[in-house]
Amino acid sequence: MNRKLDSELRSVLSNYVRYYNDLGIYDFYRRPPGAGDNPVLNLRNLKRSGGMPAAAEPDRDPATALRLIREDLGDCTRCPLHKLGRKQIVFGVGNPGARLMFIGEAPGADEDEQGEPFVGRAGQLLNNMITNGMGLRREDVYIANIIKCRPPNNRTPERDECQICSPFLMRQIDVIRPQVIVALGSIAARTLLAINASMSELRGRWYEFRGTKLAVTYHPAFLLRDPRQKKEAWKDLQMVMKELGLPIALRTAD
Repeated sequence: MNRKLDSELRSVLSNYVRYYNDLGIYDFYRRPPGAGDNPVLNLRNLKRSGGMPAAAEPDRDPATALRLIREDLGDCTRCPLHKLGRKQIVFGVGNPGARLMFIGEAPGADEDEQGEPFVGRAGQLLNNMITNGMGLRREDVYIANIIKCRPPNNRTPERDECQICSPFLMRQIDVIRPQVIVALGSIAARTLLAINASMSELRGRWYEFRGTKLAVTYHPAFLLRDPRQKKEAWKDLQMVMKELGLPIALRTAD
């Protein structure tokens, strides 16, 4: 191997190690002997598959980088959810250059059917929060979930499912680089922030997360069950709007 390629390979591997360390992954395992041990072949395959983290791909535009992450995800079988009734992967949708990103918990039945996050009743309320409340359009923001497959009977995602799926979400965040992230609900907030706290403790403040600001508000599905909390959610949205420099008119988040 020539020195130039050896230097390029070291750079790629260094980016990988830093990227996974950021995710809390420190143990790495050697692949079985075979073609996978060929560093030249590995480097080329990484470039073709889009497997490198966004930090190693400064020349790629966000839309292309997101497409490559989706290709890398493939027809995912990394956790048991693919055997538990999942119809399709729900990757994420919206503006690749969005200033605002919403992250929920997991796809539901409607999302699993359509392959897009927040398209059911909770999604309709989220749309109203974005449009009527914030004066934006759904296509202006980016929307994703902690995990990309529907858990059976819409149960809460298990910890190992979140851990296996979250690296792809982190790569999406690193590509989009939003100015603000809004975690929708306690599961999303606790998973992203690694904080075991109640919603009352999590809301109403800013968190630094992967170089951006993160706020927490109620999940739209919870607001459908308890509409009394919509006023509190509106307070959270106003905090986000102020940070983004959006005008706060006499709108509602209903």
